[in-house]
Amino acid sequence: MSEISGQVRDNSNSTSNIAEAVIHMTQMVKQNDEKTKIVEKLAKGYEQGKFEIAREYFSPDGKHMVNLESYTVDEIIEGYNFHSVLYDDLEHIDPVVHTTVYNNDSVFTNQWANWRGVSKITGEESKLTFHCWWKWEGDKIVQTQCYFETADLLKEAALYAESQNSTPE
Repeated sequence: MSEISGQVRDNSNSTSNIAEAVIHMTQMVKQNDEKTKIVEKLAKGYEQGKFEIAREYFSPDGKHMVNLESYTVDEIIEGYNFHSVLYDDLEHIDPVVHTTVYNNDSVFTNQWANWRGVSKITGEESKLTFHCWWKWEGDKIVQTQCYFETADLLKEAALYAESQNSTPE
């Protein structure tokens, strides 16, 4: 098969549009369904430093990843809540969230947004862009994967640790 101007051609000379092939893989994309609303609710919980709300929706043995690092349910909740220890005014800017049901019945909610927070230590604003997907089995989230640049967050965590270790004389 070869790609020609956005179309795929196979050896039998039949041509199909790539977008049409994607439609056949996907049954439905929704933006107003219950799963999308749950992920939006979890995002609000994160912004408020109350991500423990996720326990209601996460499978207890779920797998959660940030970039290539894996976390348990407890670790991911503690980690995301720790962001509110480091930053004030956590905000997801212009989020886009939708749930896709694929023809193999797998269900994923996707979330894209810009993120911002103001350092509680330096007062400096940090910004980044992220993408997360949330895999569902029934009414439980069994896996998440988020992608974002962690350099500023790691720097902020180091400043926080240093501030906790310093003792006034």
